[in-house]
Amino acid sequence: ELLALIDKLNGDTAIDGILVQLPLPPHIDSETVIERIHPNKDVDGFHPYNIGRLAVRLPLLRPCTPAGIMTLLRHANITLMGAHAVIVGASNIVGRPMSLELLLAGSTVTTCHRFTRHLAAHVADADILVVAVGKPGIVHSTWIKPGAVVIDVGINRDTQGKIRGDIEFDTAAQRAAWITPVPGGVGPMTVATLLENTLLSYSNANP
Repeated sequence: ELLALIDKLNGDTAIDGILVQLPLPPHIDSETVIERIHPNKDVDGFHPYNIGRLAVRLPLLRPCTPAGIMTLLRHANITLMGAHAVIVGASNIVGRPMSLELLLAGSTVTTCHRFTRHLAAHVADADILVVAVGKPGIVHSTWIKPGAVVIDVGINRDTQGKIRGDIEFDTAAQRAAWITPVPGGVGPMTVATLLENTLLSYSNANP
């Protein structure tokens, strides 16, 4: 039923963008659903076609969270070319496309994942640190290089139900030159990029 609806929306010229809210129920394969969306209407930027275009330096509809982070970095006049960027987390939604975005910007990129050894040493060498795991405390504030740029993508709820990131903000802020809060940091940029992608999809369909 979901795939049939996507097929219908794919063929509807009045629809410029299709977004599937993840995560899906366990009995539905998210990759099958994402791949069913026409790449030109994939405003989330998750379709393998759009990830592939980013990988070969021909981006079209970019994954929203990484693209939003790039907008943040550029508006803050952060030097990307030649910087050592460390990404903690290798998900298809954030970590992997974030690596591609920073590589495209001329950064030297290290991607850390669950099999990475000596995580603290990698973090300590980062000029730009992006943490996107969804595990509070995965990166200790004391690991952060003084003057680093820190982007916290994690969203977690503590025992009081308060939303917090993957990094302890107050202590990390004492070491970082720039740091994004949770909430109110990366999230609004993701939404803004989603709107940008929708406008781009419309513009491409109506030259």
